[in-house]
Amino acid sequence: MTAILCLVFMQAYCQLETAEDIRKLVNDVGIEKRDFYYEIPFEYTGEIIIKGGVGGETYDFLFDTGGYTMIDAAVLQRNNFTVLGKQLLSSTNGLARETDIVNTGNFTVGDLVFNNVKAYCIELDNSPKLQCMVDGGIIGSAIIQNYIWQIDYPNRKIIVTDNIERLSGMEGAVRIPVYLNNNLQPYFMSRINGRSQWLMFDTGCASPLWIGDKDAENFIDMALAKTRIIGGSVETHHGKVTDGINVFKADCVINDLRFDATPAYYRDGSGLTLFGNPVIKDYIVTLNFGNGEMYFKPIKEIPVAKQWDSFGFSLEYAEGYYKVATVIAGTTAEKSGLAPGDRVTSINGKKIICPDFCDCWQKFSQLLESEQEIALTILKNGKPRQIKIKKEKIF
Repeated sequence: MTAILCLVFMQAYCQLETAEDIRKLVNDVGIEKRDFYYEIPFEYTGEIIIKGGVGGETYDFLFDTGGYTMIDAAVLQRNNFTVLGKQLLSSTNGLARETDIVNTGNFTVGDLVFNNVKAYCIELDNSPKLQCMVDGGIIGSAIIQNYIWQIDYPNRKIIVTDNIERLSGMEGAVRIPVYLNNNLQPYFMSRINGRSQWLMFDTGCASPLWIGDKDAENFIDMALAKTRIIGGSVETHHGKVTDGINVFKADCVINDLRFDATPAYYRDGSGLTLFGNPVIKDYIVTLNFGNGEMYFKPIKEIPVAKQWDSFGFSLEYAEGYYKVATVIAGTTAEKSGLAPGDRVTSINGKKIICPDFCDCWQKFSQLLESEQEIALTILKNGKPRQIKIKKEKIF
């Protein structure tokens, strides 16, 4: 993985108003319709992407239970939205920017219209992977909070309704109590490696578990396996920060659900502990935050036990070249001499052809997901070298 994309709400520091005033302002969202049921298609590219309408135009938005609603600066430039104020926002990777808060008026998701939606203005140009997936911004917790959203990954649809009785097939779903904090972020209790731990359910995080650095101190000494991602990075809507990312083996229990041998990622300076969106591949997830609950129903009768297997490296297109982006310590990839920054000239004997970062990222991701063995030709000290690597179990 070149970057772990964890897009969550950031702490807010007000200039002109109190934090509570700002919180009430951005969380004040409503709809006029009642007794509704809509099915909304979504795409999944490591993030949940749905269509949203703002300013009379339709854009691709990330569906993010842990974040504020946000629009790209280009959307703001096309519309005469009222700027309500500014706020300094700090993200999970340590970046901070002063951000406009704007009133977008009506905001549509399918045929559902949300009134009086406030959004933060972000620069998607700062976030290369996010820019590959969305052109509108992020649909956040203020929109999600009061209604029921069922994420159906096999059928690539989200059902949104205000009456849970209108949802079929809820038999056998495991209910998980949820606590919403003042920022409408959903938290639930779990046990990680035998210890109690609050987790935020964050559909904007592509990692199965992301552990805040303070919480990680409770687990790393007793972890049965651990490693690090050399050259790893964390990308939010503020941009990308590259440094080493640590990983340990976690057995996570949520009520009667078990997620064993799960990679749990952490880095210095990241304070939030998250349960990310990969769970939707194995469970139909129903969010009913207004009633303080969500439900996980297995897509198969018994979900297949997971294991973390990988080639031990990732690739990216940068500065006009195809490069190794990250390497997992201790893997065959590292032992064979691969290092971040190595230039890649061919894959499986074929020259790499893709015009830009986004096209390469999609092709590389599909390749590393689907193949079990891969051959790279890289340049080391200006000389070509061939390396063959098989996918292996990390832990």
